[in-house]
Amino acid sequence: MVLLIYILLFQRRVLLDITAQVQTLVKVCQGEVALPPAAMFYAFTWLAAFGQCDFVLLMGGAAITLAVFGLAKWWVTRYVFEDHFGKKSNAFGWLALSLGFVCSLPTADWWVRGYYIAGQPSPNYWMNGTLAVSYPFAIALFWQSYRQLLKPSSAWWRWQLLLIVLLALSKPSYLFVFGLVYPVFLLTRHYRNRGVWPAHLAPLAFAGIVLAIEYYLVFIHPQSVYVRDFNQGRASGALISLFEVWRIYSSNIPVSVLAAVVFPLSVAMSYWTELRRRLLFWYAWAGFGVSLAISAAFMQAGAEYYNWSFRFQQYVAAYLLFLVSVLFVREKLRRNGYRLKGAKMWWNVGVFVLHFISGLVYLAKIWWTMSYY
Repeated sequence: MVLLIYILLFQRRVLLDITAQVQTLVKVCQGEVALPPAAMFYAFTWLAAFGQCDFVLLMGGAAITLAVFGLAKWWVTRYVFEDHFGKKSNAFGWLALSLGFVCSLPTADWWVRGYYIAGQPSPNYWMNGTLAVSYPFAIALFWQSYRQLLKPSSAWWRWQLLLIVLLALSKPSYLFVFGLVYPVFLLTRHYRNRGVWPAHLAPLAFAGIVLAIEYYLVFIHPQSVYVRDFNQGRASGALISLFEVWRIYSSNIPVSVLAAVVFPLSVAMSYWTELRRRLLFWYAWAGFGVSLAISAAFMQAGAEYYNWSFRFQQYVAAYLLFLVSVLFVREKLRRNGYRLKGAKMWWNVGVFVLHFISGLVYLAKIWWTMSYY
């Protein structure tokens, strides 16, 4: 299904981030620029194109790569359901599939400016190849770290380190969120059990080193495509400038955020008395809040400032928030004997369906208007 969607978008010649990334891969093959450090999408695309550097073949390879990692995203999401409920069920596969299509609800910016999701932390983002391949690793890191918060294990550092490396090689955006949120929850929840601190925090120190290296390779190294091509040979970097770029894509930032997470907000308000005592609830919402703070605070310097490079973590954090909210609703549904009982249940299911329909409308909008905004 994912493969078919991308084939249709590519045949329509919709200009996506993926198109620019494949063009970058062509330049890498020709020796014009260095391979970006978040190399996983580029490597898999090149392999799927049989090691050729032809643009058309690489676009086909990109479609195959995105389909493979879309399947991985679905599989990891289904695993979260199975692990949480302690059993396997076909329903979990369908829930995971539906989560792959949910989208933010449109605001007035759609009618006024033609922006459907621009400026919104939508839970799914179809346009960027490196972000797409990072989703499975981010979901796994979030879920396994939550399990560690419940019951820490000294052996966890190996899996944590592996997932950190895979995220860094795919797209490190969510690492910023994880690196800020996980230590706070670990230290506040297990402040007396200092024996677990080194094994859990040491991989984060490694992540900091990796991010510093990637920062240099992306924004400063002269052979970086971001320096050589996109910034006319000048080094760039990150600046703190509150909402500077976000304002370009949203006429009302609070409304844009609210429209993206109507379902998680609805679930939180409906079952606040119970959820406020749940670690998973606060862990997901804390990650989402930090992801928004990063988007609001930072911007890329140089000619590419308008690309809003420090926003990608919010899409992953929003997806995780939707996933956790669906888990809570599924719990309620199980207690009700799998029947929709009460106005709250009907309302929350209805809001989720609206997000799902919005995702289908958005894909149709991309194809029709040839614009992913």
